Amino acid sequence: MPTPQAETRVLREKHPTEGAERGRLSPRREALLQARIKDLSLRLGGTPLERYIAQLHSELEAKGICFKPQCYLSDEWGCPSGVPVIGLPFYLADPDLLSIEAELGGGAETEAEILMYLRHEAGHAFNYAYRLYDTDEWRRVFGDYGRPYQDDYKPRPFSRRYVFHISGWYAQKHPDEDFAETFAVWLTPGSDWAKRYQGWGALKKLQYVEEISKRLGRTTPPVQLAEPDFTTEEMEGTVQDHYRQRELDEKVDVELRNAFDHALEDIFWGPGEAPVSASTLVQAERQRLLSTVGHYAGVSRGVVRALVDHLAERTAALNLTLHPDDSREAAMQLASLVTVLAMNYLHTDRFFED
Repeated sequence: MPTPQAETRVLREKHPTEGAERGRLSPRREALLQARIKDLSLRLGGTPLERYIAQLHSELEAKGICFKPQCYLSDEWGCPSGVPVIGLPFYLADPDLLSIEAELGGGAETEAEILMYLRHEAGHAFNYAYRLYDTDEWRRVFGDYGRPYQDDYKPRPFSRRYVFHISGWYAQKHPDEDFAETFAVWLTPGSDWAKRYQGWGALKKLQYVEEISKRLGRTTPPVQLAEPDFTTEEMEGTVQDHYRQRELDEKVDVELRNAFDHALEDIFWGPGEAPVSASTLVQAERQRLLSTVGHYAGVSRGVVRALVDHLAERTAALNLTLHPDDSREAAMQLASLVTVLAMNYLHTDRFFED
């Protein structure tokens, strides 16, 4: 029996806006922030989530799979290790909570993203329901399920041994995630995976999913357990507590001082030399950098956020300026700088070598 993983998988890291920036929420949403999550009586029924879950089930049926995982509301996306159920973030069940997530969480999931995550979690659930991870065949294709999880995994961008589904090369995190991502790509309608991954090492993994689904799809899963690990009924903390804890969990401390001042001075003009403060461009590009650098480099958003915020602070402290006509080129140079520094951190655990 593989060693159970103690934590559910977090599929997407997001930026909880600091309290000082929060402000200006409506009275209704301010009241929600102070409410205990367990007291909100959140339900899947009557929400758009019902439709997304129904679509997931219809996609499974279309692939010849009779297994339909049970879904429930929790604190985040996840599938308890060994238990074939799917947890969805509680804020998706209420439009006001979704609005809070958009403001404090750095952006709420779109419909397309919700379906992506459901397919991923369905892969975990299918794996657990049929105990695939406990077979020699599965281990030969995906590896050792009992391998410890590492939050700070170091992916190899564009490796053809893995499918690409969730940003950050998530399939490379662990064999269990590799299977879930492969299953999600295989399940996605119109993915044309055989053509898309022709010549890739990942193709044999997709072919395994295709074959095992045909073999087991119409059989009763041996694991019928459907106990969720952490439901909204058990969440004693307030909505505000939830975001404060996420902010602490994702915080990355960096002590860079003036390490990259010279690079910023190469990108921007000096004090008084141009009409616009350069820090406005850094702030304007912040969310784009958090999304794109993490998407392709596989670096955690916490690391990218700490780096971008430091560069914004130094740009302001140096009083650097910008000509509006130079904005496009400056944004490209800034993105290149952040990407290189993030890749340094990914492979060396530091932004620069002393």
